Amino acid sequence: MLKHSMGADDINPITKHFTIGKQCGSAGVEMVWKIFDAVRTDDKKEASVFIFEKRIADKLHKPRRREVVAETLRKDVWHLEQLKHPKIISVLHGIEECHDSLAFATEPVFASLANVLGNHERLPTNVSAEIRVKLLIDHDFIELEIKHGIVQITDALSYLHNTERLIHCNINPQSILLTRKGSWKLLGFGFAEKIQEGKEGCTGQAWTTKIPKMAQPDLNFMAPEVQLNKKCTPLSDMFSVGMVICAIYNQGKSLISAEHNPSLYVKQLDLMHETFGVVAHKMPLQLVEPVEKMINKDIRYRPTAQLFSLLKYFNDPVVISLHGMDMCDRRDPAQRVEAYSSLSQVVPNIPRKILYNYVLPEILNECKCSESIVFALPTLITIIDYATRADYVDVIMPEFRAILANAKPVPATVYILNKLDILLSKSPIDEIKGEVLPFVFNTLDSSSLQAQEAALGAIGVIKEFLDDNILRKVVLPKAKSLFFRSSNVKIRINALTCIDHLLDSLDKMLILDNILPFLANISGQDPDVVMCVVGIYKHMLSDKKFGLTHNLIATKVMPTLIPHTVNPGLNMDQFGALMEVLREMLEQVDKQRRDKMMLETVSLPVPPR
Repeated sequence: MLKHSMGADDINPITKHFTIGKQCGSAGVEMVWKIFDAVRTDDKKEASVFIFEKRIADKLHKPRRREVVAETLRKDVWHLEQLKHPKIISVLHGIEECHDSLAFATEPVFASLANVLGNHERLPTNVSAEIRVKLLIDHDFIELEIKHGIVQITDALSYLHNTERLIHCNINPQSILLTRKGSWKLLGFGFAEKIQEGKEGCTGQAWTTKIPKMAQPDLNFMAPEVQLNKKCTPLSDMFSVGMVICAIYNQGKSLISAEHNPSLYVKQLDLMHETFGVVAHKMPLQLVEPVEKMINKDIRYRPTAQLFSLLKYFNDPVVISLHGMDMCDRRDPAQRVEAYSSLSQVVPNIPRKILYNYVLPEILNECKCSESIVFALPTLITIIDYATRADYVDVIMPEFRAILANAKPVPATVYILNKLDILLSKSPIDEIKGEVLPFVFNTLDSSSLQAQEAALGAIGVIKEFLDDNILRKVVLPKAKSLFFRSSNVKIRINALTCIDHLLDSLDKMLILDNILPFLANISGQDPDVVMCVVGIYKHMLSDKKFGLTHNLIATKVMPTLIPHTVNPGLNMDQFGALMEVLREMLEQVDKQRRDKMMLETVSLPVPPR
C-alpha cells in the first residue's frame, strides 16, 4: 500500500520501524501530510505515520522552491520534537527521508480538524467514501466536544506564548489534530517564530505569490497585522483561533475565502463584520462577544490565550475535570488524586459519546498500569456504577476482565473488593462465576493482610452466588485455613465473621460436620476472637435449621465457652454477652431435656376389659 501510495520503489526508512496500514486523514499546510494508521514494530504500540510525498511539489519547477516546502515540513517536525506539552502532538519517531518522501510518526491520530469539518483533500479517492462516513458518524460534534477542544488548543497556545516565547503563526483547522482519545492537539509549526528577549512580537511572513503556497501560512486564517504590516505577536495566533472557532460553526469555512489572492483578502477583511454576524447566530451566546474581539483588526481588543481560557463559557465542571485528566501525567500524586476525584463527581453529567469514546479508554489505559491504577480505579468504578447493564457488558467488561486478572498494587485490589456490590449488580452470572469469584478466592491466598481482610469481607457480598460445592471445597477451607495460619487478630476476626455470614447458606450437615468441630478447636484468650465465636453460636441458636441440639450444646459447645467466663481480658460488656449466650444455651438444654423426660414418663392408659 505504501509503495503504491508513494509511486516509487524508493521506500522511506520509516517502514523499518512501523507497519503501515490504511490512510485515515490528511493535515498540515495545503494538507500535504497524509496520515496513516500504523503499529510500531518493536513493541506493537499503535501510532500514526505522517508521509509527505515529494512528487506533490513536482509542479514547482524550480528545485529551490521544492526544497523550501521540504524545509518547512522538517522545521514543523523539529519543533514537535522539542516541545513537550499534552496538547501538542507527541512524536514517537523523528523525521525519516528518502528520495521520494519525508515521514515521521506520532501518537495515534483519528484525523485533522479540517478533515472532520469537511476538507477531504489528499484523502485516497478509493476509500474516501468510507472515511467520510466514519468522520460524519463518529465526529458530528456535540457542544461539549467543541468547548473542550477550544480549551485544549488555548492551553497549548498559553504554553507556547508564555513558557516557550513562541508564536505558532499558522493556526487553522489543518494544524489541529484529533487523537483517537478525543484530544485536540497542535501540529504545523513550520512557520513558528521565537520572540526575542525584551520584544513583544516579531516580523511576520505575509502571503505572497512569489513563494509556493505549500510553503506559506493559510491566508484565510492569517491575522491582518501579519498580512498588511508583517508584524506578528501572540495575539496574531488568537485572531487565528477566533477564525477557527468561526469555521467550526460555519461548516468548516473561514470568514475569509481569499483564494490565494492578497487583494481579495483585504476586500473580505473589510466585510468580515457582516460575515461574522451571520455565523454568530449559530454560536453559543457566551462565545459571540469574545470571538468578535478575537477577530478584531485592532489587536488591543483581543484577549490573550490565558485570559480567553478564563471565560465563564469554559467554567463548566465537566470541561474542567476533563482538562484535569488531560494534565494528569504532569502532576504529583496528590494532584492526580484530586483530578480523578473531580472527574468521578461529574461522571453522571458527561455525555455518553465523550464518556465512552474519550474518558473510558483513557481510564482503562491508566488502570492497566501499576503506577497509575490506584489513582484512576475509583473513576472507573464510578463509570461502571452509572453505566447501563448493557454498556457494562458490551463496552467495559471485556477490558475490566483483564484488570481483574492482572497483578495489582494491594490498595487497588482492596478497592475493587470493597466495591464488589457494584460489579455484581452489572455482571451476568457467568461473568461472576468465571471472573469475579476466582478474583476473591485468589485474594484470600494473598500475602497481604489488608488484601486478605478485604477478601474475607467480600465473602458476605458474594454468598448468594456460592453453591454448596464451592462453599464446601473452596470458601470454608480457605476461611478456616486463614484463621489458623494467621496470628493477626484482625484477620482471625474477619475469618470468623466470614463464616458467620455464610451460615444461612450452609446446610445442617455441613454445619455439624465442619463448623462445630472448627469452633471447638479454637483456643486462645483474645477477647475479640472470643466474642466472634460467641456471635456465631448466638446466630446458630436463633433457628432450629442449624441443628444445634441440646445434646450438642451440653457436650460440645458449653464446655468450650465456660472457661472464658473467667477470662481476665473480657470487659463488662463482653462478659455480659458471653453470659447471655450461656444462659440461652442452658435454657434450651433445660427446656428440651424436660420436654423429653416428660414424654418418657407419661404412662399409657390401660385399655378396658
